[in-house]
Amino acid sequence: MASTDPAALAAPRRAAPPAPVRLYGTDRDFARNRALSELRESIAQIEGEPVCRLENTAADTRHQGDAAAVRRVMPKLLSLGDAAADAALGGGFPAAGLAEIHLDETRDGGSLAGFALALAIRFGARPGRPLLWIGDMMAFSEAGLPYLPGLASFGLDPAALCLVKTRKLDEAAWAGEEAATSRALAMAILEVRGNPARLGLDGTRRLHLRAREAGLPLLLLRQSARPEATAAPLRLRIRPGPASRVADLADRDKLIGHPVFDVTVEKSRDGRPQHVVLEWNSHERRFGPPARSEPLSRPLVSTAVDGPDPARADGTVVALRRAS
Repeated sequence: MASTDPAALAAPRRAAPPAPVRLYGTDRDFARNRALSELRESIAQIEGEPVCRLENTAADTRHQGDAAAVRRVMPKLLSLGDAAADAALGGGFPAAGLAEIHLDETRDGGSLAGFALALAIRFGARPGRPLLWIGDMMAFSEAGLPYLPGLASFGLDPAALCLVKTRKLDEAAWAGEEAATSRALAMAILEVRGNPARLGLDGTRRLHLRAREAGLPLLLLRQSARPEATAAPLRLRIRPGPASRVADLADRDKLIGHPVFDVTVEKSRDGRPQHVVLEWNSHERRFGPPARSEPLSRPLVSTAVDGPDPARADGTVVALRRAS
């Protein structure tokens, strides 16, 4: 039975001690935030930008009065000679570091080589400051070597080109890493086939960091390749475009005009995919919009209903009959 003593009823009750507060996930959240911070620092080191720009790009616009700070934040970009092309690339082509350009089919290797040569001309390749082109035996055997007599008409002095042909891919990748540290080149090109593991995320990170430190534009050309994660801040997909007609001496539209490149920006600093069609003018040595005229080249057959046949993966086995 409960007590009826008035003193006992008037005595205040002692509050129970508070239960210990347990913060679930605190250590896990701290570890996750620390890992995220380290990841941001690693990305900022690769991109050459401070971490604050990755978190808030608008904060940098309030400090445009400090020219030195802007130069540290924004990398040096080279104009292609066309405002639309520069806008699609996020302001221009990177003047230092790694840029990746890939091609779906090796038979269109002429467009890949032509676009790379045009970039080298824009970067001022000359005999005193040459273009170094590196490739293994397989890459050069499939797409062919640059034709020296045709370089002059394209706008590049043949004496400004230095070719390095290796027997194996590992030797070509090693030569590319060594060339990325050179400050005597106008541009370096490493051409490979497909998506070799040697030039994955780790391999391209070494190329990008070395080339950016040396202030050298380095192009990674991939034949018959698919898009993959690399350290290159810029990735382009090149396809040949139809050339416009040019009148000959008799005013007949029978000549082929300047080369046209169908460029898809798959990865850039802007972060948005872009598409632009560019024409290379070898006389003015700049890119520009293609001339508005009916193309001279036309498809020989009608387009397939379900689209073109996709490129086969590297190493596909094809059954062939024995010749004898």
